[in-house]
Amino acid sequence: MKPLLRFSVSIWTLFSALLRISQSQCVSQCDSTQTENLTTTTTSITYGNDPNCNLSIGNNISGNGSITGLIPGTVYQIFINCSNCCTNTTTKPGKIALLTVATNTSSIALTWTPPPGQVAKYMVHWLNGGVSMVIYTNNTTAVLSDLIPGTSYVITVTAIAGGNQTGESYTFTSVTKPAVVRSLTIINITTSSVSLDWTEPVGNVTSYTVQWIGGGVALNDTTSESSFTVNNLIPGFQYNITVAAVSVNSSNTGDSTLISTFTIPEKPGNITITARGTNNLSISWTLPRGRVDNYVVNISNGGLIPLYSNITAMTSASFTGLNPGRIFIITVTSVAGNFRATSDQSSFATYPTPPGSIIISQRTNSSLYIKWATPALMEGAPNISYHITYQNGGVSQDADTIVNQTELSLLSSGTSYNITVETVGPQNLRSTVVPYSATTLPNPVLNLVARPKSTTSVEVTWSYPYDFKSYYTYLVQTYNSMGALINNTTVSNNITDVPNLEPGTRYNFTVTTIAATGNGSTVEQTFSYTMPKAVTNLTVQVVNTTSIQLTWLRQSDYKSTYSYLVLALKDTMKVQNTSALTETYTFFNLTPGALYTFNVFTVVGGVTSRVDNTSSYTKPDVVSGIVAIGSTSNMSVSWNNASGQVASYDVLLYKNNSLERNYTNLSNTTVNKLFQGLKPGVLYCVAVVTNSGPYRNSSRVCNATFPNPPGPIMVASQTVESINFTWPFPEDMDYNQYNFTVSSFRGLFSTKNNWFLLANLQSGSYYNISVVTVGVWNYESTEVIAENYTRPYPVTMLTQAGITTNAVTLMWEQQESKSYYSYVVQVSNSSFSSSKAVLNTSITITGLLSGSNYSFTVTTQTADGTQAAPVTVWYFTRPYSTSWSKVETLNSTAIHLVWMKPLDYKNGYTYRVTTTGCGSKNITVAEEDTLISELTPGTNCTFCVYVRAADGTEGQANCTSQYTQPGTVQPRISSQGSNSSILVSWTKPPGKVEYYNVYLNGTSTALVLNSTSTSWLFGNLAAGILYSVVVTTFSGPFNASSASITNATFPNAPGPVEVLTKTTSSITIRWRDAPLMTGASFFYQLTYTTQQGRENISTTTTTNYTFAPLPSGTSYNISVATVGVLGFQSGKVQIPMVTTRPFSVRSVNATTEEKNIIVMWKEPDEYKESYRYNLTWQSSDGSINSNITNITEYNIRDLVPGSPYIINVITQTSDGTQSAPNLTSCCTDASPVETVQCTGPNTTNAELILSWNRPKGRYSDFQVTAIKDGKIINTSSSSCCNQTFSNLRHHTEYNLTVVTQSCGRSSTPLSYLCSTGITIPPIPDNFESLVRVSEKLRKIPRV
Repeated sequence: MKPLLRFSVSIWTLFSALLRISQSQCVSQCDSTQTENLTTTTTSITYGNDPNCNLSIGNNISGNGSITGLIPGTVYQIFINCSNCCTNTTTKPGKIALLTVATNTSSIALTWTPPPGQVAKYMVHWLNGGVSMVIYTNNTTAVLSDLIPGTSYVITVTAIAGGNQTGESYTFTSVTKPAVVRSLTIINITTSSVSLDWTEPVGNVTSYTVQWIGGGVALNDTTSESSFTVNNLIPGFQYNITVAAVSVNSSNTGDSTLISTFTIPEKPGNITITARGTNNLSISWTLPRGRVDNYVVNISNGGLIPLYSNITAMTSASFTGLNPGRIFIITVTSVAGNFRATSDQSSFATYPTPPGSIIISQRTNSSLYIKWATPALMEGAPNISYHITYQNGGVSQDADTIVNQTELSLLSSGTSYNITVETVGPQNLRSTVVPYSATTLPNPVLNLVARPKSTTSVEVTWSYPYDFKSYYTYLVQTYNSMGALINNTTVSNNITDVPNLEPGTRYNFTVTTIAATGNGSTVEQTFSYTMPKAVTNLTVQVVNTTSIQLTWLRQSDYKSTYSYLVLALKDTMKVQNTSALTETYTFFNLTPGALYTFNVFTVVGGVTSRVDNTSSYTKPDVVSGIVAIGSTSNMSVSWNNASGQVASYDVLLYKNNSLERNYTNLSNTTVNKLFQGLKPGVLYCVAVVTNSGPYRNSSRVCNATFPNPPGPIMVASQTVESINFTWPFPEDMDYNQYNFTVSSFRGLFSTKNNWFLLANLQSGSYYNISVVTVGVWNYESTEVIAENYTRPYPVTMLTQAGITTNAVTLMWEQQESKSYYSYVVQVSNSSFSSSKAVLNTSITITGLLSGSNYSFTVTTQTADGTQAAPVTVWYFTRPYSTSWSKVETLNSTAIHLVWMKPLDYKNGYTYRVTTTGCGSKNITVAEEDTLISELTPGTNCTFCVYVRAADGTEGQANCTSQYTQPGTVQPRISSQGSNSSILVSWTKPPGKVEYYNVYLNGTSTALVLNSTSTSWLFGNLAAGILYSVVVTTFSGPFNASSASITNATFPNAPGPVEVLTKTTSSITIRWRDAPLMTGASFFYQLTYTTQQGRENISTTTTTNYTFAPLPSGTSYNISVATVGVLGFQSGKVQIPMVTTRPFSVRSVNATTEEKNIIVMWKEPDEYKESYRYNLTWQSSDGSINSNITNITEYNIRDLVPGSPYIINVITQTSDGTQSAPNLTSCCTDASPVETVQCTGPNTTNAELILSWNRPKGRYSDFQVTAIKDGKIINTSSSSCCNQTFSNLRHHTEYNLTVVTQSCGRSSTPLSYLCSTGITIPPIPDNFESLVRVSEKLRKIPRV
């Protein structure tokens, strides 16, 4: 190809010429086969079929196989010489360059430089959410809209030439900006952290940038979660926090969302007392970290309402006007913004005031009782006590009490003590002390005793008192019974005699310890009688076994107050001691037969005279318990010793009142005696005599000897109902002296005969009788006994109870049977005989021959061998039985039986076959097999075969049992809406079933149920799971299974549902996973219903869901249900009436007055008629008030002037859902002062002293101004409530104004006109130069 020629023309002139050349007319068009290998680039065209083929464009451009140097994107008419045809071909357009990209959250704007050559249009391609997007444009700009925020897009821009020839694409990646985070909320604030939560923005987010500024620093951090906690903040500072979404790369950040808050301030600590008095406290504290706006200091006396509350910016405070001796609770609250932190309570007490004056209310020899007045201003003060000290020059002692009096005890007598009392208040604080002095009394004498010394004198003695002092004296005074003082003496020792007294008279004596004049102890007193005169002529008058009477004569000095002490002594030991008022006395309860000595004293007031005495014996007592016991020839006499004392005994025996025998002068220890050789059956009497001193006494008893017994008893005759007994007469007895008593079960029978018939008896019964001889006094001899049986009845109903091939069992009945009966059984036939005794009414006789006839005889006999009449029967033995060969179950209703011939088989035998247990059947067959049909299914059938001899006698039955097969069931399965159980049921099949085996997949073992069951509820199953069941019937060894049936349990309901977040356009809920659903397939169905009843349903597999977009301030009923296999749905878990948040009010502003604040705002977006507004205002002391209104303006009244208030306005729906608060803060106007006083004193320095009353509410200071002639002379700030203006002019009127300052607007000024005073003006130092002296008149200035 020839090289192109260079032309000095422009490129566009050349391009136009080539275009005209390329568009010249073509004679013959090439077909597709001729152009299929024709390829292009941006500047060349190549023919691939023949590299030597000449290509040409018009007449100027040509080349072999290819043409180069062409213009991109241009249509050329190519002549292919080797094919002699032409075709239109377009070169590829060029590639764009210099691309500029601009992005926002939902669009990307592109601008690019066009490529060289020609371009018909541009194609822009990108993927949006997986959807391929293409736009075409003729411009070099394009905007990709409706994009997803925070998403990376791969974008391709391709130039397209004529004929849709595309050039090389320009591909690049661009990211949309992430959207703004939504619902940025502070969910928790501490002293050092702020926890944020927000809703993810629309679109994609890689992370979030959180930035915070406050406390003099600005920091940031990133997080991938939609929540973040800003840590390491400083308490009490305000922080501005922004959150911005980041997507794909850290530089691609969305717009920030701002929220502002204070951190909670640290609570004050280390509260300490710096000063205290009886009515004041001063404290200080520290703030551990951070800052505060101010402190609120509260002091209370333990109640809920503070006594005082103070707001201060300092870390100290003072309280005055407090009550003394009280505990006060103090808290300090740090305030930062809307947050407060209150310190722990601290308790501090004021000092108590001292007690009032001390007085002595009582004193003793060892104690002082003191009292004092309650301390001033402390009436009713709790936890108050008093501390008392006292000493007598030695060691100091102390005491404590909670009342205003006490006893000082354990003191020394007669001693002076210095006493102090101080008040002890809370926290052991003490008042000043109050002193006092007092002295104790001396101790009284000890052990004062007065003793009669004679009939005319008394001796008085005592012990020295405790704390005895050598200088003590003792005053002894004697008084008669009328109280008259008859003797008065003072001694220095501890004993004295009082003489010249009357006999038998009472006198009172007192002794007082005297320590000094006027200082005496308490009086100790006692009394005594003088001795009376003795009795005379003491005589014993009356004596018996236990008493003696005494008499005597009165004294010459007898008085009505006299009594007598009478004593009885035995062997020098006093046994009785008593008092008598008359001259006679009888002693009772004395010991019989004893020697006594008796003493008699005259007694008056416990004082006895000289003794007079005498002696005497008591009579002896008779013996007791005397007993005479006789035998047939002896009599024994015994007795108990007589009470008291006895010298000796005599024993006398009488028969028919004549002394038969005696024993005399027996010792006093003898208690029995025996008389021998006496006659049987005779009455005797015995007397026992007691002897003591000159006195005797006796006791008498009678008894008889016993008779001899009869001879041995014999049986004369006996039947089944009677026995006749007889016996010999007794020896050595007169027939007229006795008779017989017969004893049997019928009772006692008396007779003179020596025989007895016992009739009307039971057969075969044991009977006994006894016979005694009855003599004098019905005394009986020893008994003679006889024992015998009546005859028994013969047996009855003798019969066979069982017959076998070699044995016969007999049984019978016994009339009036007895347990001791036995039976003699005899068996015999022509060739055999045996006999056996048995105790029962049956017997089995073995060893017999089969089919033989035997006789059986039974005879009853008693224990002693007495027999009844015999009874006889005859029986044949049985033939042998068969044995089984085969028993086979054919189906549920038929069984085949086969058996063997019996032993010793005989022609003519037949077989009786019985069926029981599954229908009753009875057949007789001649062969050894049979088929039993029409049986009950599943039943255990019993079959018995009997061998029958020719005469009908049957052998032993041979029985066997066999089951028929059970029927099958058709089960039904249902979960009944349950999430944990499956009910399996079935209809009972025909016939019988012994038990059912129910198998449910997923359970460990098959369940076995009894035959009455037709259902079973499987519990504790997993929810939402498919289960299959098979029911198998069992009878004996056979079973039959049903087909497998499938159903499912219902799924479990979700766990509790909670509302996570609510915004103005969405509700996010969260719930716990449906429990116990491991391995189950399920999802959740969510439903929200509007108040108009419109229902919306969504599904999810997660445990949270956001309903959006929703209108603000609208209520919805929300429910969540689990949907499991087979579409089974659980019960719904509901949250009724969940309301989206309303929008906040707009444009909150406030207008302040002295006691009012008027708050106004605009309705929120999407306003609804049901909305209300919750207006709250918080004062500086922390108290919060609120009001609900339905209008957009509210006048807050009755506020404190000059006080700051924080006001929140919150939109509130009808169910109480609230919007984010819209906050403003302001102060009420300061209140003006109301009363002003002003004085202008007459002083050298002209001044005005201004004072005023404290205004209402709060204030910071006062602006005080002095004005003269409309000009401000002086202005200053002053604290409450006075101000002095100095350096003014004398005798001049000023207009003074006072303006109250506070956190809000100042008060209206209060003006007051006031004049300064007058004074002698001072003489200036240069006064002479100021005075002109006239020649005519010289005036001397007055000083």
